[in-house]
Amino acid sequence: MRSIPKEMKHAVMIIMGGKEPGDSCPEATQDVTLNLKNREKAITKAAYGPENPKLPNTEFWMRKAQKWDVSAKDAKMSRCGNCSAFNQDEEMLECISEGIGNDDVVEAGDLGYCEIFDFKCASSRTCDAWIVEDEEEVDTELEE
Repeated sequence: MRSIPKEMKHAVMIIMGGKEPGDSCPEATQDVTLNLKNREKAITKAAYGPENPKLPNTEFWMRKAQKWDVSAKDAKMSRCGNCSAFNQDEEMLECISEGIGNDDVVEAGDLGYCEIFDFKCASSRTCDAWIVEDEEEVDTELEE
């Protein structure tokens, strides 16, 4: 689909799939207001953050480390990008791009979709609901 000009994509999607673009997309990927509401829930209920991951955010990571009973260094390794609830499959990225209207923003923010709180999130952030991506892989590493 990427090689089809954007103005033709709508017609091709209807002809090929019988549905409008975005029909199979989570609503929050298409509705900014809903996305912000769901993100706010992640911030208040699960301490989603830090606000700007490019800053040191020492206090944020210290609180996260205390919550998880790990070092701040270890807490920083548990990010949305390696959470099993973080969805960056091709179809989801297309939904996010469609909703935002800009592929560059999706790529620059390394965005994905949080399956727990139903919102677009950045891979460099985290929250208290973080889930290890592949428990089998972790168990194998622990045995070695």
